[in-house]
Amino acid sequence: MTSYSGYIVAGRTARDFSSGEFEERTPSVANGPTLTHRSDRVFGISRWDEYLLHSPIPLSDEVDKQQRYQYQIFIVRGFTMMVFLAHRRKIIDYVISNIIDKKISPKLEKVNIAISDMIKHCGGAESEFLVTSMHGRFSGPDTQLSSIALYGDDVTQSSIYINYHNLFNFHSAGLGRRLFDGLPRVRSPEDREIVHVASDGFIYLYLSTRSRAKELLEVVNFIMVNRWVDDWVPDSKGERTWQT
Repeated sequence: MTSYSGYIVAGRTARDFSSGEFEERTPSVANGPTLTHRSDRVFGISRWDEYLLHSPIPLSDEVDKQQRYQYQIFIVRGFTMMVFLAHRRKIIDYVISNIIDKKISPKLEKVNIAISDMIKHCGGAESEFLVTSMHGRFSGPDTQLSSIALYGDDVTQSSIYINYHNLFNFHSAGLGRRLFDGLPRVRSPEDREIVHVASDGFIYLYLSTRSRAKELLEVVNFIMVNRWVDDWVPDSKGERTWQT
């Protein structure tokens, strides 16, 4: 499976964007980047758009120098929040600062996520998602320890988390689908974890199929419905951010 990373973003007023509003077919400055729309139903999902970025500078691990570098971009258009994805975060940072911020006003902003609240909720048996990984900074008195990373099938049920979670400020966590009685355990970390979410709205995931793409949107809906977001993010009024 291919890894993608990017951000959950939103505007301060809910707005239904069209795919064409993000395009930049002609560079706004000499030798500037362009962003061209290619498809509006990737993975068979409505409002999941694919774009092609042409950049004058390399944004990945290119060795050979080129006049223009091209990259695949996904923009998933929700009615409250959106998701921007590419093979590397650096590509999305470049697209936002050099194209999106100049075309969209007011600017779209990265959505901060209340990771600790999300982790606490997912520790309950009634939650449809569970925590498969977490990263946190140590807040205790021991100066020899600065951070912790935990991985597992259901990390909040581990003795380490139960006994010591109050000593850490968690800033990112991975979510997986909770497995109920009678269902087989998944075998690999890639299958178990749907997406890794950070407090600054950054996300990282493996993505190659329609089911993977739909599960990502289910997680974003889950975050939105529970309002683990900044107060300025428009409320969906009980409606799902995406219909998947």
